[in-house]
Amino acid sequence: MNGKKTRVGFVVGNYHTDHPSRLVHQIWELLKDEDVELQVFLGTESASFIKDFTMRSNLFDYQYASLCGYTQYAALDLLIISVGTLCIYQNAIPLDEFLRHTPDIPTILMETDRDPENGISLIADNTQGLASCMEHLIADHGLTRIGFISGPEGNQDAQERFEGYRRTLEKHGIPLREDYIVAGDYSEHVDKSVEKLLDQAPDIQAIVSANDEMTIAVYRVLAARGLKVGRDIAVTGFDDMLMAQHMDPPLTTARQDYDAFSRQAVKSALAMIRGERAESRRIPVPFIRRCSCGCAPETLSRGNERPEHADLLRSIQRSREYQHNSWIGSLMNRELLLTVDDRKKFFASIGSFMAYLGTPSSNLCLFEQPLQVRPGTIPEFPEKIYMCMRQEGEEYYGYNWDEAPVLCREGCGRSTFTPSGSDMTFLLFDEEYQYGVMTAEIDPEKIDFYYMLSLDIGSSLRYMDIWAQQRQYRAELQAMARTDELTGLYNRAGLVSARESLTAEKARPVTVIMADLDHLKQINDTFGHQEGDRALRAVADILRKVLGAHRIIARVGGDEFQVCLTQTNEETLNSLVRRVKQRCDAFNERSELPYFLEISLGFATGTVQSREEWEALAAEADKALYEAKKSRRDFVIR
Repeated sequence: MNGKKTRVGFVVGNYHTDHPSRLVHQIWELLKDEDVELQVFLGTESASFIKDFTMRSNLFDYQYASLCGYTQYAALDLLIISVGTLCIYQNAIPLDEFLRHTPDIPTILMETDRDPENGISLIADNTQGLASCMEHLIADHGLTRIGFISGPEGNQDAQERFEGYRRTLEKHGIPLREDYIVAGDYSEHVDKSVEKLLDQAPDIQAIVSANDEMTIAVYRVLAARGLKVGRDIAVTGFDDMLMAQHMDPPLTTARQDYDAFSRQAVKSALAMIRGERAESRRIPVPFIRRCSCGCAPETLSRGNERPEHADLLRSIQRSREYQHNSWIGSLMNRELLLTVDDRKKFFASIGSFMAYLGTPSSNLCLFEQPLQVRPGTIPEFPEKIYMCMRQEGEEYYGYNWDEAPVLCREGCGRSTFTPSGSDMTFLLFDEEYQYGVMTAEIDPEKIDFYYMLSLDIGSSLRYMDIWAQQRQYRAELQAMARTDELTGLYNRAGLVSARESLTAEKARPVTVIMADLDHLKQINDTFGHQEGDRALRAVADILRKVLGAHRIIARVGGDEFQVCLTQTNEETLNSLVRRVKQRCDAFNERSELPYFLEISLGFATGTVQSREEWEALAAEADKALYEAKKSRRDFVIR
């Protein structure tokens, strides 16, 4: 590949659960010794465990449907998509829509039997696996009243597992009863579904769950009702998650052969990269018999060994590291909130924490404007995404938009940065707003902690946007409070503030010019106030053009204007006065207005600093204006 390593992308959702977590670990381990860089695009899920206490009506699992779109910036050579884990909460989005947002490269789809145009599919033999659990309950234990907790609607794995339930009942002549079936979502937080099943079918003898995660809720609800798993009600699952053999009693289940599944995915990927033929496959699902179905302990399948002492020590060490890192995460969150007014410093702060954590490398890749994502949709991705933070070892950099390296979407230009290394990619979002991704060169053991950091960073990015908007609103309000609405010049409050800024540090020699629109009352009385307003705007325009944009110009009364400028000599001042008069003459020559526009001016110079000194100098200029008015025309009506 032109001297560069092959880059493989792996898109996976619901990482917080056992099945996708083990897929990531396995594929990572299998590829780490190959001449391949693996970039994992991680989605997790929060709705199922916050819905019982959140104050919000909207939940944001649908954000993870966007993960496929980020693969377009990653310069990948091959893509693996865990369709089942990504689509669990995205039933409104067809698979074609996911694939439309991925690069046109060889692709392996997992948990589906649908082959992509340029690739293969891999799926477990779900129907056979669930049927083996049902066959054991019916044939070996003589149970016939069997309840079922289904998986998410629209998920192919879940549909096939239900088919295993239905076919086995039909095989044994047992009627399919709707009141024995409840909907689940593959999470452990399906307590209400289990309660519903027990209430509407109090005579059931067994509960078959479409995956192991949901059996955690089954155990919990049965215990709360004083029922013993394996004695009062038999329970089976599907997947053989890591804790299944350590549950009380150990869980009877159908085993997803993660080793075989992952090895087949990696074997197929490497073959496709070499240009060799790869085939779609169904992976067998062995039946694992333990005690939750009612079998005696002595009949347990092999694989019930308790954790070794070394495993427990590693678990304790990981817990201590996570606690320490959680404190670091809180400090980072506080630091980010203190730097939201400086984007470059904000991004550099993230880099400094990544360096402190010992992250080999990390990047923050953001859109110039956040994407607003709606449920059931995948947004159209911009042509460019900007690397606002880059960290390598102890070195880190924060960038503003105009200096940040750019990654271009496939087919939309040339990137100024090419991704390299094996990374985990975390989505950065807050509510419906999506900002981009954080990538980190870490092993799978650290995913949970860095995911927590990504949530904090997403919230901080939203806060930074809100703070910037508020700063803009405040600036606009301040401008409105200091601006004359009719002319766009300073009003009296704006004049005072600008004058004080001019002499804030020390006294300075300045000139104050007072200007007056001659005979405004005549114009108003004869032609109306609308015409008077037009005349005032014309005066403001003349003063701007003659006296320049860098002078302080204000409307301080009905027809009075004040100009403040650093001191200049009398000859220059007289020249400015003449130019104002000349502008008025030119205006009157080409104007078709029924009146003449004329301006009287007076000026005074002096050294000032305090407000009192300013007002005294303005009063002096006003006296000069009064003298100038004596020579004005008596009547301006044409």
